[in-house]
Amino acid sequence: MEYNYLIDPIGENRKKQSILMQQLSSGRRIVNSWMDAGGLAVANKLASTVSRSTIAANNLSTSNSFLQTQDGVLKSASEILDRMGQLKAMSQGVFGDNTGAYQKEYEVLREELASLSQQTFNGVDLFASPSGNLPVIGDPSASTSFLISQPDLDDAVSDIGNESQLANLSTSNFTDALQNVATLRATNGAQQSRVDASFDLMRVQITSKSAAYSAIMDVDLARTSTDLAVTNIFTASGAAVLNSGLLVSSRVGMLIR
Repeated sequence: MEYNYLIDPIGENRKKQSILMQQLSSGRRIVNSWMDAGGLAVANKLASTVSRSTIAANNLSTSNSFLQTQDGVLKSASEILDRMGQLKAMSQGVFGDNTGAYQKEYEVLREELASLSQQTFNGVDLFASPSGNLPVIGDPSASTSFLISQPDLDDAVSDIGNESQLANLSTSNFTDALQNVATLRATNGAQQSRVDASFDLMRVQITSKSAAYSAIMDVDLARTSTDLAVTNIFTASGAAVLNSGLLVSSRVGMLIR
């Protein structure tokens, strides 16, 4: 029996149709590893890097929230110290503190100032005595890390924290304490800037590597749809030609007989 050469092209077209339909239904250019083993390996590495970068970015975002909360507490401390300085100035006026009102307000503010150093962020102390540091991972490989501080707020305002009587303090005590807190806020701001810079870098890496992954793995819908339509036409045409050829062959055989 003579081999029909039309069968192979039809079979190849049907195989190509199956692959194209899998690509369109999955949205992936590489459905099976044999289609592009090298590309799949690169894509898997990119996907892993994007995953780690996303976690690193989330950690940086959380670290920035920690620092922002810390700065908010330091701002409250500055406002309390400023008010205490006002109370001291008013107590030195003509009437002094003959009603005890300034001393009473000072005591309340001093209690509030002491409570600020006990504040936490999701269970993590904002301040430490003595001061401490928290590590922050700056990239997905964990090769770049830096520290954010847990400053000693009690030490920064120790002159006020250790003195219960407003009359025993001088204006310079409040000025010095305000300067100490301002220094802590400056350090906090610098650390926020560094975390922001690292976070922006992570976002750029996530975007670029996600785009590279998509270029390798995601199917080109327009091109694949066109290829499927063309393949369908070729398959239908091939089947029609084969059917016609078989019909003619059958009739010729009948005539010969």
